[in-house]
Amino acid sequence: MARLRFSLLGPLRILRDGVPLAVGYPQQQAMLAALLLRPGRVAGAADLSDALWGTAPPAKAVSTLRTYAWRWRRILTAGQPDLDVLVTSGDGYRLHVPEQSIDAFRVTELTARADRAGAQGRPEQARELLWQALELWEGEPLAGMPGPFAERQRQRFCELRLTLLEERLAYELALGHAARCVPELTELTTEHPLRERPYGLLMTALYQAGRSADALGVFRGARQLLVDELGVEPGPALEELHQRILERDPALAPPASEVLSLVGGAEADGESERAKDRPEPPPSPRPLPIPAHLPPQEPDFIGREDLVDALDRCLREPERSTPAVAVLVGMGGVGKTSLALHVAHRVRGAFPDGQLYADLHGGDAEPSRPEVVLANFLSAMGIAADALPDDIEARTALFRSMVDGRRMLIVLDNVRDAWQLRSLLPAAKGCAVVVTSRNRMVGLPVTLQLNVDVFHSSEAARLLRRAIGEARVAAEPEAALGLVEACGFLPLAVRIVAARLASRPMWSIAGLRERLAVEWRRLDELRAGELAVEAVFELSYRQLTAEQAAGFRRLAAVDCGEIGVAAAAAMLATDAAHAEDTLESLVDACLLESRVLGRYRYHDLLRAFARGKSRDERTDEAAAIQDRLLDFLLSTACEAFRHAVPADPVASAFAPPGVPGLTFADLGAARRWALIEAEDARALVAQIASATARTSDEGGAVTDAARYEDEVRRLRRAVDLLIALSPFDVGNRYAELVSTADALVHAAVRLGDRRAEGRARFLRCTIALAAARFADAETEARSALTACREVGDTVVLQQVLNDLGLIAQYMSRYPEAVACFTESIALARELGHRTAETATMVNAALAQVRAGNPTEAVVVCREVLDSGAYAQDSSGQAYAMYVRGLALQALGEHGEAVSWFEACLELCASAGLHSRSVHARYRLAESLRALGDLEQALPHAEQALAQCEDIAFERDRGHALAILGHVLADLGRTVEAHALWERAHTLFTRLDLPEAAAPLRGPDHELTRAPG
Repeated sequence: MARLRFSLLGPLRILRDGVPLAVGYPQQQAMLAALLLRPGRVAGAADLSDALWGTAPPAKAVSTLRTYAWRWRRILTAGQPDLDVLVTSGDGYRLHVPEQSIDAFRVTELTARADRAGAQGRPEQARELLWQALELWEGEPLAGMPGPFAERQRQRFCELRLTLLEERLAYELALGHAARCVPELTELTTEHPLRERPYGLLMTALYQAGRSADALGVFRGARQLLVDELGVEPGPALEELHQRILERDPALAPPASEVLSLVGGAEADGESERAKDRPEPPPSPRPLPIPAHLPPQEPDFIGREDLVDALDRCLREPERSTPAVAVLVGMGGVGKTSLALHVAHRVRGAFPDGQLYADLHGGDAEPSRPEVVLANFLSAMGIAADALPDDIEARTALFRSMVDGRRMLIVLDNVRDAWQLRSLLPAAKGCAVVVTSRNRMVGLPVTLQLNVDVFHSSEAARLLRRAIGEARVAAEPEAALGLVEACGFLPLAVRIVAARLASRPMWSIAGLRERLAVEWRRLDELRAGELAVEAVFELSYRQLTAEQAAGFRRLAAVDCGEIGVAAAAAMLATDAAHAEDTLESLVDACLLESRVLGRYRYHDLLRAFARGKSRDERTDEAAAIQDRLLDFLLSTACEAFRHAVPADPVASAFAPPGVPGLTFADLGAARRWALIEAEDARALVAQIASATARTSDEGGAVTDAARYEDEVRRLRRAVDLLIALSPFDVGNRYAELVSTADALVHAAVRLGDRRAEGRARFLRCTIALAAARFADAETEARSALTACREVGDTVVLQQVLNDLGLIAQYMSRYPEAVACFTESIALARELGHRTAETATMVNAALAQVRAGNPTEAVVVCREVLDSGAYAQDSSGQAYAMYVRGLALQALGEHGEAVSWFEACLELCASAGLHSRSVHARYRLAESLRALGDLEQALPHAEQALAQCEDIAFERDRGHALAILGHVLADLGRTVEAHALWERAHTLFTRLDLPEAAAPLRGPDHELTRAPG
């Protein structure tokens, strides 16, 4: 195998078996250097991009890196294509070469060996090893290579060479070679006049060479230079050496070999010479000023108790070995600076050596440069302007030297990124730093990072009361709460509305609240003097890349409370990984929130700001984004529907063609997705319905034919989305669908689309049924029936007939119910909808129970359960078990009824069927009571009532109250029983169910809507 050797300590050289290889362009060389200096470790694409281009990579950085990698493979494996020298790993690369083949690592090895030799008392060997290490330098390290990484490495290797050179010269002195070291050390102090160690070595060499006066002169010159250039005295080591030379410390005497070389050349009168050369004692150093830069804090600072305490503890921590660095991160206007200054003033007594403050203007187009901030800090600490070093590294070193051993508090406000911050951090453990930023700091030695969120409602109310007075808020408490809610509890926004109300004592709080109600003008209202929420948001927005800014605007096009990664990918027309990168970058910039893994949300005011930024884009952009999300949700909802209702034609009839959605392993996964996305789907549908109604004219026709087709298609898919989600138990969320369904009906009527209207009215029927509003449900069902028959919408017509059967049964019109169920069953068979057919058969069986024919119901339920039709449908199986138990209960066979109710409850518990378990439980209590087992009946009746109150089904609550009353009455607790019956009577009367109210028993709410 060919042997490769790499030289980085000078111009890049590569040898294969001693033969030089081509090294390509400088930037290509920089990539290889980045890989060579991390052998065996992966360098990702981001790492390499940062190494070559820093914070301003070209648009095609990744493809450029791929090109360079291809070229290096050709160079390094020429003649041996199977050789794995440069391998791809993830999105980056790994270089497989031994460390011994790289000169930089050979230096490390030689230095370690020299250290061991010195520690073991072998100075000659240590000196020789250091000579070998120094000989590896062939010029400026990484010569000609561009990029931040190469520059950092150049500085590192130059510093390393100086250190090794100093070490080698120190060994030369220990070996008695002082005289020969003087010329080299003189040159070294000239080239590096601010390094103190070469002066110490030169002073030692001169003293050992018998030149005491020259040694003292070197000290005087070095001291004057340091005072003139840096305004500081020499360090303790140089001061001590100077004193030892003055005192002719015997320990400084030259080794024996050096003494022999000086025989005959020593001064005749050493004492008089020392007296002549001894300088006057230096003046006492002037005291350093104590800066006090903190701006005044807000006099009305309120709340934030937990954050204040955490920050206070971090800054005052007495037992720490590193400086405390606390970072406050949050969106613009959230009060990070107020919090930082409040705590800084609170703890300033713990930092007696001063407090420094700087606004780094991280949101500006040109943020403050760290070298400028360092210059201001050093000036405040007594360094004259003409003594400031020119480069940032020297200023950083001087700043850290100045604060070393001091207890200082440093507040760095409005920091953009880690690059801006890194040079400003002290190393002294007695110091503490408070940083505020809109971006999360990564890669820094952060002690504490706090997320600063919006106010709690009580904090916002306190700030408002403090600004406009208790009496004014007490006069309009609801309007005051609504006002701070409209501000999104953002401290800056609350402060602005408080200032506006304070300056206008005649304004009502409600009036200003109404002005904030309109989203598109809300940010215009949130201005007061120099304060403006929009201006603060703009600073964060300017820091985004073009891609991030586009994502920020486009994700705001929908009204969803939260956005999942897959939904965001659909909205942005990209893949999930890319969408997640965009979302996470916006979270890092504090323009999105992520309180649950994989879910993202806007602050209300940031959403308004993002939409304002979108107004200049094409007018159809928002509609296109909404369409992509709608199609994705509908496609996924139809996939979920297939798991809930197998072989149902709804899924294939409703699914948008050619639009991929998510897939699910099982019904549980489908249900979890539906429960998470149901509210966002409803919000999107409401947004589309509202927009459709606004863009249609009073006659119900949109003026442009193509636009009309788009509106019809969008509205139909919006309705279908909610229908596709209907099989999933979403609990109380059905109540939230009322206004959405009304908006869909209104929009369909305005468009004149009878198909959409029929399905939207079917949804309204569903909602009314869930709320036990049977008269409303019947009205909507009959309107839906007419529309569906008119347009031939058989799929929905079958379900509408089932619902009309349920309503008739609820209203005790049993023959009518059976007729509706019969027609629904026929349509289900025509559609091949086996699941709906079976469910409606069980509904009809329940109607037979109520009509006084329980024997027939037992037969139907037995056939359904034995047929295996519900083998994959837990909900349908539980329903059939329940109806069979009810039929047996009606036949007086309570023992067998108890078995079926218990089986139903067991299935409901495993499948999470909460509403069905309520029905089975209170009917189980009823049969147990009939069997005389009151001890078992009582807990079931009590639990059924508790479940009803949680689920808020009023009609079921009435039945549970009545049955619990009967159990208590049998137990002799008649007073409690009558109280429960009175409550049940009131419920049934309010629900317009007089037949149920009279005997406190009546037709059940427990029927199932056939899926689809």
